[in-house]
Amino acid sequence: MIRTTFIAVTVLVALYLAWTIGVALGAESLFVAGPRIAKDPWTWVTIVDLYLGFLLAGGLIVARERRLLRWLPWLVGLLALGNLATAAYAVVWVARTARNVPLLPAAHRD
Repeated sequence: MIRTTFIAVTVLVALYLAWTIGVALGAESLFVAGPRIAKDPWTWVTIVDLYLGFLLAGGLIVARERRLLRWLPWLVGLLALGNLATAAYAVVWVARTARNVPLLPAAHRD
C-alpha cells in the first residue's frame, strides 16, 4: 500500500511541477524576468537550496547505482530537468525495489 501511494503522490507532484514550469514559461521568459528577480535575496536562498538539493539527490543516485552507465544518465537528467528527474528516479527506485524489502523502518510501517 505505501509503495503504491508513494509512486502515485510522486507522479502527481512531478506533473504539478511540470505544469508550474509551463505556466511560468508561458507568462514571461526567464531572460526577461531574470534581472528583476535576481535583486530579491530570497531568489538566491531558493537557488542555493535548489542546487544543494540537486547535489544531495545526485550523491544518493551515485551511491545507490554505483556503475557509471547506471548513474550518469540520471545525473544528466537531473541537470537538465531538475526535480522532475529526481521524482522519476524515486518512482523507478521504489518500483524496482523488491516487495519484501521494506521502504520504511518497522516502526513506521502500516
